[in-house]
Amino acid sequence: MYIRNGCRFGFFVRRDSWEREKYAKVLEIEFVIEGKMIKGEPPYFGGFKNPPDHPRAGKIMGPRIVTLNASWAKPKTWSTDAGGNFCWTELNTDEIRNIKD
Repeated sequence: MYIRNGCRFGFFVRRDSWEREKYAKVLEIEFVIEGKMIKGEPPYFGGFKNPPDHPRAGKIMGPRIVTLNASWAKPKTWSTDAGGNFCWTELNTDEIRNIKD
C-alpha cells in the first residue's frame, strides 16, 4: 500500500476484524524513509539483517513496526507488528468521506 501511494505515508487502512466505520491512518513504517523504496523483497520486504541501532541488531529482520493513528482508538496513536500481513484493506478518500457522512 505504501508503494501504491507513491512511497508516502498518510494513507488510510482498515483491519478486517474492525467494524466498518473504523479506520486508521498510517503514520510511519519502521526503518522506512518516506519517499524511498522499502528495502527487501516484496511482498514482505524482509530477509535482511536488522540495522545496528535495532534491539535485534545483526539478526534477520522480522515484521516491521507500523505506527497508526485513529480517532476512535485509545491511545489514538499505536504501533503494530501485523502490518505485513493480508488482514488490511486500503481505503480511498471516497470511502473515508462516506464513513464520516
